[in-house]
Amino acid sequence: MNYSKILFIIGGILFSTVLLSQNAQDALRYSSTNTAGSARFMGLSGAMGSVGGDISTINFNPAGLGIYKSSEYILAPRYLYNKAESSYGGYSSSDRRDNFNYGMAGLVSAMPLFSQHDPNPTGWKYMQFGFSFNRIDNYRSDILIQGDSYGGSKVFEWRDQANGNLPNNLNLFSTNLAWETYLLDTVNGYPNQYVAATPAGGVYQSYNSRTEGYKNEMSFAFSGNYNDRLFIGASLSWSFLNYFSSVYLKETALENPAPGEFDNFTYIEEIGTRGNGINGKFGLIYIINPIIRISGAIHTPTWYYRMIDTYFSKVESQMYDGQVYTKTSPSGRYEYNMNTPFKAMGGMSIFIQKMGFISVDYIYQDYSQAYLKSNTDSFYEENENIKNDFTATHTMRVGTEWRLQPFFVRAGYAFTTSPVKEEINDITQNQFSFGLGYRSGPFFMDASFVQKYNAQNYYMYGANYVSPAYLETKTSFYSLSFGFKF
Repeated sequence: MNYSKILFIIGGILFSTVLLSQNAQDALRYSSTNTAGSARFMGLSGAMGSVGGDISTINFNPAGLGIYKSSEYILAPRYLYNKAESSYGGYSSSDRRDNFNYGMAGLVSAMPLFSQHDPNPTGWKYMQFGFSFNRIDNYRSDILIQGDSYGGSKVFEWRDQANGNLPNNLNLFSTNLAWETYLLDTVNGYPNQYVAATPAGGVYQSYNSRTEGYKNEMSFAFSGNYNDRLFIGASLSWSFLNYFSSVYLKETALENPAPGEFDNFTYIEEIGTRGNGINGKFGLIYIINPIIRISGAIHTPTWYYRMIDTYFSKVESQMYDGQVYTKTSPSGRYEYNMNTPFKAMGGMSIFIQKMGFISVDYIYQDYSQAYLKSNTDSFYEENENIKNDFTATHTMRVGTEWRLQPFFVRAGYAFTTSPVKEEINDITQNQFSFGLGYRSGPFFMDASFVQKYNAQNYYMYGANYVSPAYLETKTSFYSLSFGFKF
């Protein structure tokens, strides 16, 4: 039995969703991406599908490279600041984390296909080759939840998971830890039924979920320009992900515990995931007239051909009589494969001479199509959960840029519907952005600010055993781009 089947629902991702298995949360996390690219791209909230002319389009609509008529290299470092505020059991808590990283780096090489002696070339005029290395997702976050609970405890969940199993058949990563630390005991005369050592007077709960890691893409792209009207492009990307989550839960009796009850216990869980995958992107841009452009693109699923999970957990309890018990699980490791959902998008932009433009993009992605598999497990139950719990998302991005030579001013907004069905949770996301740019000869520099906002009900573990915390998360990105055309 693999690890992901046997652990409780945790909140170790940016948006934890009740009633989702750990595998379903994995599929959701690794199928999602941020609006990550150059500072110009981020200042427009990624609404560049039909605009093009930016190296970030390698990861969005590679036809955008077809706009280039000169070569360019770019470096775009990025700073992330994440703040989470929670309300639970009469208490309010907050926590924050930040991270500075290289963001994105890349190169575009444009080559003319016509003779320099031809005054009116027609047909294919340019082709471009592009390379980029982009951090398209950053998993760094910290969530703190504290409050009183009357009638709810993690031990009750362990009790129900243990029922029906003899002590020597309990799960080594969860219920066995509770048994060995005297948080569970058998019912007299029923060796496979259990009682919980939870204090009758309620508990004070302290929960901390800390995550870090990234998803990077290394992309190679090819594009072409036909008569300055039609632009096509394709890219091949290798995805590299590294994710780490630690969960700390402590429950402390609100009153003096009676015999058979615990005074306090702590539960610690650590999960690490590494994976490699590959995907392709194809797109086009068509200039209808000097004012209107339209675009379309598709992304194949990312085929993660090797995912590796490593994990362990630990429980330490102090009982009513002061005795302390500790039990640590063995170290676990599991390998599997995963396919993320197909993605399709379309866009349109309106250009006002050379003064500026307004651009709109629509993105469709059906998260219920994520798929897990391995050589040792069919993942039937997990894949059915993904189909039943997830749904298609609809993303709208709007961006605008205006020239105040030699400066540029940008703004953008994006909205994404929840990938989880409404009856489970609502994790819609809103994003707004601002940006500035400067051009002087071959040199250019851009800066942007992006903020994403999400509010949801957050469950520290199974929804039948704990009340939800109300969680608000704000994630801010600050980006600078430095580039040179040649």
